[in-house]
Amino acid sequence: MLFKKALLSFLFLMAGSAAGQVTPPTEPKTEAVEYSHEGDALLGHLSIPEGDGTFPAIIIIPDWDGVNEMEQIRATMVTEQWNMVGFAADIYGADKQTVEDIAERSELANTFRSNATLFAERIQAAIDLIKAHEKVNPDQVGLFGYCFGGTGILQYGMLGYDDVEAMVSFHGGLTSIPEPNATFVPKVLILSGGDDDTSTQIMDMEVTLDAAGAPWEITRYSGIEHAFTVWSDGRYNEWADMRSWESAGHFILEAFGIIEFTSAQPEEEISVTPVTYMGDDGQELTGHLAMPGAEWQRPLPAVVVFPDWDGVNEYEQERAYALAQKGYVAFAADIYGSDKQFIEDFGQRVEEVTKYRSDPDLYVSRMQNAIDQVKELTDDVDPDEIAIIGYCFGGSGVILYSLSNTTDAKVSVPFHGSFEQMPPVRGDISSYLLVLSGGDDDAHGNQTVMEMSFEEGDAEWEITRYAGILHGYTSWYSDAYDLVADARSWESMLTSFQELMAVPVSGDATSDPCVEISREGVACPGSEPLAPAGGSDGSAGSALTLGFSVVAAAAAIAFAF
Repeated sequence: MLFKKALLSFLFLMAGSAAGQVTPPTEPKTEAVEYSHEGDALLGHLSIPEGDGTFPAIIIIPDWDGVNEMEQIRATMVTEQWNMVGFAADIYGADKQTVEDIAERSELANTFRSNATLFAERIQAAIDLIKAHEKVNPDQVGLFGYCFGGTGILQYGMLGYDDVEAMVSFHGGLTSIPEPNATFVPKVLILSGGDDDTSTQIMDMEVTLDAAGAPWEITRYSGIEHAFTVWSDGRYNEWADMRSWESAGHFILEAFGIIEFTSAQPEEEISVTPVTYMGDDGQELTGHLAMPGAEWQRPLPAVVVFPDWDGVNEYEQERAYALAQKGYVAFAADIYGSDKQFIEDFGQRVEEVTKYRSDPDLYVSRMQNAIDQVKELTDDVDPDEIAIIGYCFGGSGVILYSLSNTTDAKVSVPFHGSFEQMPPVRGDISSYLLVLSGGDDDAHGNQTVMEMSFEEGDAEWEITRYAGILHGYTSWYSDAYDLVADARSWESMLTSFQELMAVPVSGDATSDPCVEISREGVACPGSEPLAPAGGSDGSAGSALTLGFSVVAAAAAIAFAF
């Protein structure tokens, strides 16, 4: 079984000992700040970057034991890694910075959970304080909430408070969220453990957020329990902590306008090579190979791209080419046959899709033929470092292949696949499953059934959904195309490759993704921290406009602990 810690070029700094007793990546470097709400004394903890001008700010809403070292370290990380103001906000009161007694914690937490307005007002008090600070850009303020705090920021949004640009809920409780009484305005990212919230609770949360008009994104991590970000808790999980932190970072950067995504569709004429090969049944097939330049050190990891229902045409070839520019040998695979590269007739598309859905063994066989073709490129490809991705019909195929007791793919990524009926699980699932889907995509199917299938195969998985996004959202030739959802999902795919597979290495230092991103203002290990829009002095300025494929290639490095 694939173990997710493998090949992390940025493993957390661990010192420790027993599970849950890990050393955080930094010491708290904050100053205490006194403020109040309706006469009650509050004590927060502030971290400010060096430099002139104003900075974006992240306000940390604490978990249920108070605003103590954990939240102060997170505020420090915001400053050290992202060059933003970090503020660990107080909810309970200045005399309750750490609440040791479990009964007292429960009483305090329930007081605020049951009084969403009071909770929201305490959060607003912190926002008002930070927005008035001379070092803060008041147009770039966001909320991070942990556990109890993750619940609180969702309550804040449901009540119609809209004084922040975005919010991120880390393992927040989802069952005590009030029904919306106003439009939920800030962008919201919910990060959930698969063994914390049930899939039903997640689906109910989607319905509630939709009712509030919220622009949401929700990600779940398999086998992860509550409190997965808390270093002192036995349920701490470094994989989920790292994945959620990097996702939150890019989510906030885009919400603040510090980065702007551009399409990964190549602007130049692409270069791919047609490759004819044979299926096991004697059918001639034609795939399209995109090869990285000579500057990339061989052997390289490979990605096999499986097509949507109209065949392996320009779109899949462009995706393969974009991957090759990142150092992956990429092969746009054929399923239908050399004479059906692009099917324009709707009825014929339905006929072909039905054929392979009704004969899953044939479908898996065609997929294996493509993977075997790639593995034969022994001068260029490491046969143990192969990922598979697929779009729509191809996304369904990626899951079918992964559940068919196959072992050649380390990572399997379906984009807006069709999962109304899950295929049978034929054995242990060896690849990491990253499912990326639109929130308004009816083809996504029942997520509870999907997760049950994955668990039956003892899979390691991650599922992300995007609010208001339709089927086919990644195709720039479709009316359903959505740039941000495409960017976020492509970014998630690339970072999963960086974390779980061998990392492509270029012989040309200027082509190194971390160097490339550093020049644009995003931090890498050993480089200056991320500068807010406008430059390293923190002054106001225009946003960085980055192609998302470039940003994503270094995301795992840029947001490393």
